[in-house]
Amino acid sequence: MFAESVVYALSFPATPKSFRPRLAEAVGLWARGERQFEAWAPHVARTRGLIDTAIDQIAPRRTVAVLGSGPLFDVPLETLARTFDVVLLIDQAHLATTSRRVQRYANVRRRWHDLSAATNPDHLKFVDSISDLDWVISVNLLSQLGRGAPEGEERAVIDAHLAALAALPCRATLVTDFCYRLYDRRGSVRERFDLLHGRAMPPFDQHWTWEVAPFGEESAETRRVHSVAAWLDWRKSAG
Repeated sequence: MFAESVVYALSFPATPKSFRPRLAEAVGLWARGERQFEAWAPHVARTRGLIDTAIDQIAPRRTVAVLGSGPLFDVPLETLARTFDVVLLIDQAHLATTSRRVQRYANVRRRWHDLSAATNPDHLKFVDSISDLDWVISVNLLSQLGRGAPEGEERAVIDAHLAALAALPCRATLVTDFCYRLYDRRGSVRERFDLLHGRAMPPFDQHWTWEVAPFGEESAETRRVHSVAAWLDWRKSAG
């Protein structure tokens, strides 16, 4: 808890006032990622690797916007900074833990935005004002938008984000977890949950699993494993 308090305190001054209520949740996510570094490593590697590979399909490479950049666990920032003229990291919270990586590069900029259609119907309208935008990446954000939506509005929020990505004037890459299973120590499935609330998705380009909560994280007797999928060009897949 001490480390979390320090991160919160260091992040607070740079955070715009309207976004400060989001800090506690962001710090909690960062702390879980630190605790579960080994368990999350395969998922982080797959996400970074997919983004690294997708860069080869982008031309020109002027500006890239990363939606849901978060603690940067799964963002290959160094590669993006070397490859693009401008890298925009966009989220509702940017922690002090990312400052050292970000400050290495003069072309990397952090932006605070509410990315949920539940509270901001034009949640991606700001993208229209980004100059020379060649690529948008929605990275492990979609299910979080659904989780944060008011009860009964989860599906609408998910649909709105996917529709906004499909309407972008540039390539949009989507990485998201879409369901989870809760296993007991015998390997039996105790619970299944659809993180996209019934939204049908087109065939994916890549798929893997992510052990979000190993035994002991949430319960001594269960572990939670998410299924993750990626679409290199969501506009084409959704069309």
